[in-house]
Amino acid sequence: MKYNDVVIRWSKIATILFAAMVVVADVFGVVISKYMCYVWANKIDDVSLTIMTVVFYLGTLFAYGILSSLFVLLNNMSKDKVFDKVNTKLMDCIVGALVGIAVVCTVGGFVWFGSWFLAIIALFMGLVVLSVRVCFVKAITMKEEMDLTI
Repeated sequence: MKYNDVVIRWSKIATILFAAMVVVADVFGVVISKYMCYVWANKIDDVSLTIMTVVFYLGTLFAYGILSSLFVLLNNMSKDKVFDKVNTKLMDCIVGALVGIAVVCTVGGFVWFGSWFLAIIALFMGLVVLSVRVCFVKAITMKEEMDLTI
């Protein structure tokens, strides 16, 4: 049990650090978008820059949703509320945000090809989280059936 508490604590710290990185990315978002557009995509028109900036900020918005849901999920696990319906709803939020990132990155792919690769990664991560969610739902069902049996 002690090991799990340490892992959850470090996961919370990592989640907070990732949130801080997203905040810093938001502060420098215009500069990052210009760099992505001018250097990575080799596009210097205003339309491409606008699309990349919107894609970037929408992506960070979804990232906040993922990180906040993950932090609440870790909090629940630290309170020994693992197989709970609230956790499955949090996983649904994470999957939804990952799908949102995939859609946004697909639009960004028309400006920078690498954005399509990011969309595929986001969909794969969503599939992994969705698979874990299905396992949680099965475990919750089995737990409820066991509680009725006893």
